[in-house]
Amino acid sequence: MYTYEYRFYPRSFEPEELDVFIDNMQWFISCLYKNGQILSEFQNTVKCAEYFACRIVAPERDSLSEKYGNRYTREFFEDVCKDSAKPPELLYIGENYDVEDSCTCEAPSHYILFSECLWAASPIICGDCKCPVPLYKFPKTYDGTEYFDLLGWQKAYRACDRQFFEGIGERHGYKMMHDPNSLLSKEALQYCSIMEKKTGKPFYYFLFTYYKKNKPVCPKCGEPWANQKHAISRKIRYDFVCHQCRLVADDPNF
Repeated sequence: MYTYEYRFYPRSFEPEELDVFIDNMQWFISCLYKNGQILSEFQNTVKCAEYFACRIVAPERDSLSEKYGNRYTREFFEDVCKDSAKPPELLYIGENYDVEDSCTCEAPSHYILFSECLWAASPIICGDCKCPVPLYKFPKTYDGTEYFDLLGWQKAYRACDRQFFEGIGERHGYKMMHDPNSLLSKEALQYCSIMEKKTGKPFYYFLFTYYKKNKPVCPKCGEPWANQKHAISRKIRYDFVCHQCRLVADDPNF
């Protein structure tokens, strides 16, 4: 992951004009997130003497390139420029070691929908290297323009994991993540189906397990799904896999 700093130079610091400028600036940053170009965490905006400095974290070195932009990032960037004393500047700060590195595989064989409460990266990981894949590498999921819906699912998942992790609402959070028929899991499997149709690559959903080992049959269809020594599906690096239901899982390691 890589840290950048945007510098925005407002033409006027008069309250009314500045409010409009700040709104457009914040919308631009928000659209970068909804387009998968930056992470929601680690954003920090500071008012300096003549400009606003906004630190952001991007999944790849070229994530902020125009080629990955969408209609909204372009529109709000233009709105910011209209009220700027000079064009915004983008400074490269350095590598960020607080977040997982992005996948560098040329052609992943399959993908996994995965998240957790401390997972700030893309909710889609490469099935071969288990590293996150930037969302802008995939077809858009929301209105043909961005990934707002998929990122909303990720927020819901992280909220459930936080409930489980903190012990408040532990049972509810665990059921949402472990039960393949929960609302959270059903929505996840819908996204897997959508992305599989759009990409032509298999998409699996990671089913979280904690309290005890998984049963030898898939919790959704009842068919055997043990992937002992990964002999059934050598490329799928999980203890359990159901190709029919597009589910993968690991046994707890304690």
